[in-house]
Amino acid sequence: MDMLIVFDFDGTIANTVHTLIRIINKLADEFAYKKIRMYDLHHVKGMRTRDILVYLNIPMLKLPFIIRRIRMEMNKEIPMLKPSVNIKPTLEALKNEGCKLGILTTNATSNVRAFLKSNDLELFDFIRSTHHLLAKHVILKKIKKSYCYHCNSNPNPSTIFYVGDEVRDIEAGKRAGAKTVAVSWGFNSRGALLAEMPDYIIDRPEEL
Repeated sequence: MDMLIVFDFDGTIANTVHTLIRIINKLADEFAYKKIRMYDLHHVKGMRTRDILVYLNIPMLKLPFIIRRIRMEMNKEIPMLKPSVNIKPTLEALKNEGCKLGILTTNATSNVRAFLKSNDLELFDFIRSTHHLLAKHVILKKIKKSYCYHCNSNPNPSTIFYVGDEVRDIEAGKRAGAKTVAVSWGFNSRGALLAEMPDYIIDRPEEL
């Protein structure tokens, strides 16, 4: 099976949602933005990424510095983190079918590798990371181009999938010309994901 499946990391593979919220709130006073209160969480889960930034009063100029600090704080949490769902059997089945698997994330590559090792999930062919929260499509396009070059195939979107738990993942997949798979077990609500019209939405990893 000549197919490439690229996964988001936070929320999709690793159960980092509440850890990320705790870190975001921890840094709020330092970077002078609004905290996410638990009673606001349901509302926030229904928002697009840009709307969340506005809601929290995070200016784009501060975003790279905040992301860098989040990565550093997340590194301390890696030993305690577990998968969002029991995804290993599905990853193994996809590998056995001949699929190439990758990860594209805004988390640090070192954090991802440490998580995969501690949870016996070292099944991915590559990991790509970007500091740019809203520019995953740029890296995904490069991944797609490289994949098609090495496979001597045309960039057919039916053979390239991006799997993620956030609206921005669906946006990135569409902008990169890949099929989009939204997972309902991560950050954004099912309603928010459906509103972006992904090609597929799944509730269990085996549906892949």
